[in-house]
Amino acid sequence: MSRRGRRTLGVPTFPMPISGRFLPATLLIVLGLGLMIFQSFTQEVRGEQDLVAEQGTFSNYSFKKTPEGEKDYGIWLREFSERFELTGNQEASFDTAAFRAAVKPGDRIQVEFSSREDVVETGGTRKLYGLAAPAKNITFFAGKDSVQRENTGPLTYAMYGLLAAGILLYIWQVIKWKREPRYEEA
Repeated sequence: MSRRGRRTLGVPTFPMPISGRFLPATLLIVLGLGLMIFQSFTQEVRGEQDLVAEQGTFSNYSFKKTPEGEKDYGIWLREFSERFELTGNQEASFDTAAFRAAVKPGDRIQVEFSSREDVVETGGTRKLYGLAAPAKNITFFAGKDSVQRENTGPLTYAMYGLLAAGILLYIWQVIKWKREPRYEEA
């Protein structure tokens, strides 16, 4: 009896044992790549090169808590119309008493913010990635440290973990497949 050919939809396909074997590895790699694409589109600052450092005259600050109990820290400079807002990571470790003691209205301070951030979209606020008083030789937090902390997190670890697991599983399946005995039909 002759063997019946497989039906295809115009796309070459692998026999079921091969495609079923590599399906988990393929799914892990696709999920890892999907997370990579998602992260690249949602990240405001990809690296230190996206930061802009500007100096301005300190005019005012606001270190308060919202009615929900969350911190809402911001500073204003005379040369900029927008409010520079500290992110969650910086708010947790920012020493407001040291800032108040070191910087007075009229002092020159340096801020680092994202060049990719649109002020119109954010409602007149910019995220603050670096804050320093160069004349007094004080750095409250550096932009490169903030970017590094923001770009490493559970999403990044999940992305690299899924990619590594998918590649290793794929290699393991190829080795396992190559070692299987093959029987020729007569």
